[in-house]
Amino acid sequence: MGQRAHSHSLARRVAVMLGLLAALVTVPLVADSAATDTPQATIKTVTGQVLALLRANQDTLRKDPAAVAAQVAKIVDPHLDFTIMSQEALGVGWRRADQRQRTRFTQTFHQLLTDDYAAVLKRYSGETVKLLDVRWEDTAHHRAIVSSQLEGPGKQPIQVDYRMYQTGGSWKVYDVVVDGVSLLLNYRQAFASELQHESLDTLIARLAHKVATNQPPASQ
Repeated sequence: MGQRAHSHSLARRVAVMLGLLAALVTVPLVADSAATDTPQATIKTVTGQVLALLRANQDTLRKDPAAVAAQVAKIVDPHLDFTIMSQEALGVGWRRADQRQRTRFTQTFHQLLTDDYAAVLKRYSGETVKLLDVRWEDTAHHRAIVSSQLEGPGKQPIQVDYRMYQTGGSWKVYDVVVDGVSLLLNYRQAFASELQHESLDTLIARLAHKVATNQPPASQ
């Protein structure tokens, strides 16, 4: 993949992550806290925790966004299914991978997303989110898409959809779609292109090196 195409793909991933993080930190928390076992209530609960964290760490956010991002990740991560996200992001590569490679990729991909949080937090400029509706993807109501709009002063609203599923009585996000662009599909396209020129082990090692050296996920 050429450098320009690679940077563009990474920049789009950050834009999608902005939709995820902005929604998590701006959806208002309902005071009477309705049922906590619904997709919308899950997002609202996480929101309150993230908002409290950001308000208590304004100085740190300006000086060291990565440190705040790591704390945000601790709140958000339990509501994300990194195994499914890794599987979908790697696509065919996941089916060809052995268990060792899958474990290494999932760990590295998890950290890559955490680094994306840091880039997103630096770009956050007070956008607000309006929850719209829930569309059920199955008759048992165990899979849902929660729709919302990301709004900012002087900007066109951006559609942000959360694909979620229920497991063990709780709801987890496994993909975020912004204006029709899937976070996981974006990653999958980038990884598929790279796997045409290098092995999975090489890809994992390169991603791990990027994470270890704290390289930015997109051109600044």
